[in-house]
Amino acid sequence: MKKLLLKPKLLIVAASMIAFASCVSETEPILVEEENTSLEILNSETSGGENLRKGDRVERAYFERFSNQLRQVDANDVPVSPQTIPAFFPGVGVGNSTHMGKAMTFLNQVSQLGENGLETVGAPVTQFFSDELSDLGITEIPDIVSSVTTDGKGNSVWFKNINNVVTPESETKFNFQAEVEIVGGTGKFEGATGEGTVVGFFDPTNGSGESTIRGEIKY
Repeated sequence: MKKLLLKPKLLIVAASMIAFASCVSETEPILVEEENTSLEILNSETSGGENLRKGDRVERAYFERFSNQLRQVDANDVPVSPQTIPAFFPGVGVGNSTHMGKAMTFLNQVSQLGENGLETVGAPVTQFFSDELSDLGITEIPDIVSSVTTDGKGNSVWFKNINNVVTPESETKFNFQAEVEIVGGTGKFEGATGEGTVVGFFDPTNGSGESTIRGEIKY
């Protein structure tokens, strides 16, 4: 797998934002196993044991799990305080994805004031990771794509963020859920479509957290 060189940066978390604080350095994606989920299931090529063919496309179950690290910055990638609105939350995750195995994810969100108060929505992943993705051969990503999952070997899945909900459970654990749409990809996922649900948590005191996506993909 091709390694990425990412400059170490201080990662800051807003208490109600989906963000994780740490430093990102040169890293090789590591395997993160889903509880009670075997590697055979993670890398299976079927949904419900059968392929549902529609034309020359196949509908399959999709699952991924990542440990994520984000930073809180302004539009020029300069660190900002947790009280800053809007603020961007670009980051990288490492873990495992069905049909890819070991993988890495790049993502970006932005905080804003909405009808129900403070919220986060998807922002273009290329705003901060255009060079890293281009180095992996992943180009021409539309602005609607807020996260990209890739195995670093030419295969990638592109996600559009639809909606986010953050629910504090305690001072050290905030849960979140989001709906996403698959809007393309590269390699064997070129032209992929589908949908899924992101579920995860983060610790606002130190920024550590994890996320999973479960859904369906057609490619």
